[in-house]
Amino acid sequence: MHLLVINSSPYGRRGITAMMLMPFLEGIREAGGTSEIVSLSKLTIHPCRGCYTCWFKTKNVCTRKDDMAEVIARFRKADCIVFSTPVYCDGVPGQLKVMMDRLIATGNPLLEMRDGRTRHPAPPDYTPKRFVLISSCGLWEMENFIPITTHLRAFCDNIGFEYSGALLRPHSFAMRNSPVNDILHAAKSAGYELAKNGGFARTAADIVGREIVSCDAYINMINKKGEMYTML
Repeated sequence: MHLLVINSSPYGRRGITAMMLMPFLEGIREAGGTSEIVSLSKLTIHPCRGCYTCWFKTKNVCTRKDDMAEVIARFRKADCIVFSTPVYCDGVPGQLKVMMDRLIATGNPLLEMRDGRTRHPAPPDYTPKRFVLISSCGLWEMENFIPITTHLRAFCDNIGFEYSGALLRPHSFAMRNSPVNDILHAAKSAGYELAKNGGFARTAADIVGREIVSCDAYINMINKKGEMYTML
């Protein structure tokens, strides 16, 4: 199994989301899989203009000249797509959404009924792909992931990806100064299971998302840091 990781954190491998991503990829390697990481912060990807030239004139080639063509080429080679992303304003960061919009160039203007919904048909040479979300959120509750997971499940249904699971880490800033070895081990186990079986157990996701500190303690921790900066 070859994974394409789309990392939308501006901190790249230094970010909190990467604390789960890196052991996850270690598990992939131990199971015999391979991976590559695309960091969106290092690329130039312009917004989609909605001109549909890629559908009706240039045969799935976008007229915008930037790094998106290389990203699409990597999408086509991968067996599994991983979005590694923090939650921004209840959803994905802007650069990731721009990249998702630009995938329209790989689509088809026709419509068909699929699973009871109108969809665009997949290209004739399309190879089914799995999808995994690895995400962190600075707010305490797991419920803060509902908008992003709802969006990305719909994205997978539309583009034809199989949603294979998610590793979600709420109150993520607590990871910097708390014992989290079990979380990192669970992330590694999830990667190993994915490469071997095409998915991972709910147990691993539950451990990754477990409570690290109480809500009250987390609020106090964040507020103390915030007050320190506002006093500067």
